[in-house]
Amino acid sequence: MAGLFGNFAVPDMLAQPADLATWTGNPAPTNATALLRSASSLVLSASGSSYYATDPVTGLPTDPVVAKVLSDATCIQAAAWDALGINPLLGGVQTAAVASQKSIGTAHIVLADAASAAQARAASLNTLVPEAARKLVENNLMDTNVWLYG
Repeated sequence: MAGLFGNFAVPDMLAQPADLATWTGNPAPTNATALLRSASSLVLSASGSSYYATDPVTGLPTDPVVAKVLSDATCIQAAAWDALGINPLLGGVQTAAVASQKSIGTAHIVLADAASAAQARAASLNTLVPEAARKLVENNLMDTNVWLYG
């Protein structure tokens, strides 16, 4: 991509379906490539202020430790989306609701946190799930501090 600082490559994916299968211990879902591509975008956005060397052709980190952390965070996000039944190819449109009540026979239960669960599910499309964010923060790839110069 051409920009103010010259030309640079931005990777489409920070992890592969095999990485996701290894992370979860289960076979990769059929939409693993789509999940990982969208999760990579979130991870790159969250780690945007980090400094690390990249391959000029692929845009991928050259340091294997950095590459592993970014891959792991991507797999965490993709695994969460898979568990939640979220398809990032739908462009943020939710097609499944979170249950707010359940009836069994004559018993009726109202789930008090259904609204919070629905909000968290929706937020996972635009922000990293907590475990993925922690993975980046713990490895200094997601800066939560303000930098002052002057």
